[in-house]
Amino acid sequence: MPRTLVPPRRWVVATGVLVITAVAYVDRVNLSVATPVLIKEFGTTAAVLGLVLSSFTWTYTLCSIPAGLVVDRIRIRVIFPVILALWGVASLLTATARSVGGIIAPRLLLGVGEAPFAPASIKTLSTWLPQRERGLGSSMFISGVALGSAVGPPGLAYLVSVHGWQSAFVATGVLSLVIAVVWAVLYRAPRPEEDHSAPSPQESGVPATAPWRPLLRSRNVWFLVGGYFCLLYILYTFVSWLPGYLVADRGFTLLGSGFSTSLPWACAFVVGLLGGRLSDRLMRRGVAPLAARKVVLVSGMVAALTIVGAAVVDSAAGAIVFLCISTSGIVFANGAVWAAAQDIVHDLGITGSASGYVNFWGNVGGILGPIVTGVLATATSTFLVPLVVAGAIALVGALLWGLGLRTVRTAVPAPATVTG
Repeated sequence: MPRTLVPPRRWVVATGVLVITAVAYVDRVNLSVATPVLIKEFGTTAAVLGLVLSSFTWTYTLCSIPAGLVVDRIRIRVIFPVILALWGVASLLTATARSVGGIIAPRLLLGVGEAPFAPASIKTLSTWLPQRERGLGSSMFISGVALGSAVGPPGLAYLVSVHGWQSAFVATGVLSLVIAVVWAVLYRAPRPEEDHSAPSPQESGVPATAPWRPLLRSRNVWFLVGGYFCLLYILYTFVSWLPGYLVADRGFTLLGSGFSTSLPWACAFVVGLLGGRLSDRLMRRGVAPLAARKVVLVSGMVAALTIVGAAVVDSAAGAIVFLCISTSGIVFANGAVWAAAQDIVHDLGITGSASGYVNFWGNVGGILGPIVTGVLATATSTFLVPLVVAGAIALVGALLWGLGLRTVRTAVPAPATVTG
């Protein structure tokens, strides 16, 4: 019999998670692409738009922990179509806004809908992939961030330029609804031999409740969260303000900013996948799982420091080069965050809850990034200062992960188990 070219089902599912992540970030960047037009149409400022751009993260962050608890109790086949439908409704409602204030409510709804997205993605990958493949799997998940941010701006910028800003939100809303239907129709639960979600033998007891106390007492969890706060500050600054920066400081047109914005994210998509392969390869060579993730975490944040170069270089082309390196570093490290989170807490059987916990604290940085950037850009009439601040935060993140994470086998102690 000839060998089949159909990939194993686990990689088909991982690719599906990548696609959903890309859709999530297309839904997020639609507003940032429309920002230059909205500032003129509604007569507002970068500081006000920074507040509106961050509004998504208000509910996204507040709902992260409860969303993680919900994900641990709902089937994967159900959770993704439900949240994708919410994304679609939120985008379509945004298209009906007639003022800056009218955009906030749909963005808050988008935050609610996307809160279960990261825990659901990590739970899916933890279920389908063995530990030796989770680095690549997590990088596929996070590379969806880069893919969505790469393909979204050019297409959305074209729609905004030709058909008005509302068309971008109609398009992303319809896309989310289509993917919701596709997942509901095609996804099937793993067969027993494909399911890797069970705790390991040494931790086979079922926790009576989510082990918040062990999480709070874990040094590795807190340092992972601290570095993730820094990473998401920079990531959300890129997602929210990169097109506006290229228009305001580098003289790009709206359409030109859309295509130029895609270049750093396209590079990040490729580099992000390499990060997952690197940590998995290190593990196969005998490096402890968390030590392998730490190599990727620190090197990615060091690369992110080059955002300072984008702020000070004279040429627009040079700025794009530095942005490519910096954005690639962020995505390179981001995949390792989720692989490390799985390594730390998987034996407790609460991957969704713990992912929501990490996501909550990290997204506090995501809230601050667009706001601080908008305020500093308005106060100084340039993006120089906010980009330098982002570079300083990248340095802090590299130090937190480099000096704080300890490469022990199990970073979170097991909670009390239920016996019968």
